[in-house]
Amino acid sequence: MSFGSTLKLAREAQGLSTQELSLKTKIRGDYLRALEEGNTALLPERTFARSYLQRYARELGVDPAPLLTDFDRLLPASPEIAQSLQSQTVRNQVGRRGLALGPAALAGLASAAVVLGAAGYYLFNRPSAAPVPTAVVTPQEIPATTRALARTVRLTVSSVPPGARVFLDNRDLGKTPVKSFPVDARQNAVLRVEYSGRQTIDQTISLQTGRNLRARLLPTSQGKSSLADLNAPQQATPKPAAGTPAQSSASRNEQALKPATPAATPTAAVRVTFSAPSWTRITDKTGRLLFEGTPAAGTTKAFPAGVVIRTGNAGAVSVSVNGGAALAMGGSGRVVTRSF
Repeated sequence: MSFGSTLKLAREAQGLSTQELSLKTKIRGDYLRALEEGNTALLPERTFARSYLQRYARELGVDPAPLLTDFDRLLPASPEIAQSLQSQTVRNQVGRRGLALGPAALAGLASAAVVLGAAGYYLFNRPSAAPVPTAVVTPQEIPATTRALARTVRLTVSSVPPGARVFLDNRDLGKTPVKSFPVDARQNAVLRVEYSGRQTIDQTISLQTGRNLRARLLPTSQGKSSLADLNAPQQATPKPAAGTPAQSSASRNEQALKPATPAATPTAAVRVTFSAPSWTRITDKTGRLLFEGTPAAGTTKAFPAGVVIRTGNAGAVSVSVNGGAALAMGGSGRVVTRSF
């Protein structure tokens, strides 16, 4: 089994998403997905990629040694790096064992010591030169954009509907909700939020401070998608004019007498019951994400027919179709994917 498949199975068995592990390991989510897929073309330089693999494995409780061996087989070190590592090993061994010098070598070292001593005496006793002024750069002289890059701020993005893909300057941050993702502070950043079948939001935002944003993604035929800042101060609701109390009261009574319009609910042909916590992902037949998470024991969720259910503990998930008996998806602790 490859290092990528081992990492993915270990993550899904623990009911974790790449977004959650990105926050724990401080490694970008697209790098974690590239490691799981074995896609080295999307990874950074080999030294960093190998370090990310080791950190990811330890976070999942997996022995990194065989994974690193498989990584080195797939992406071997360049000859220059291998020669540098070999030279460093030789230097370390020499440093531990010490150097055995013969009489000729000792004589050469003694001559070099005499020459260096004479040179030091001359430099110490020669007339001192005028000091060279050193330029001092104050923080105010450093451009504001450079100072901003030294800081890290937190970005939170939610969406309606949830499960939208979030990109920041073409960097994949994962699917919503994205919670407290660490990013470099900067004045202008391009935020893109995508959801299949709905209008994409592509907007320049300021990241001088942390942001908490919510994207409302509308179908292409129902207006324009919008982005709201949940941390922005709310505007006060204007008070009604004091001259028409009777009209205001009548208007309120008229609204109260109107029957409420019932909300349309989809037909729940598939009912999913959790007897124990189990990470589960549910998508429809088009691949659209309907649910992903680890519900508590005793939770029941309903979905229309034609869903695909993937769970990390099949024995804890029972499914009932069209009112039939609820049957477990598989054995306890098994990773299972089934369509209903």
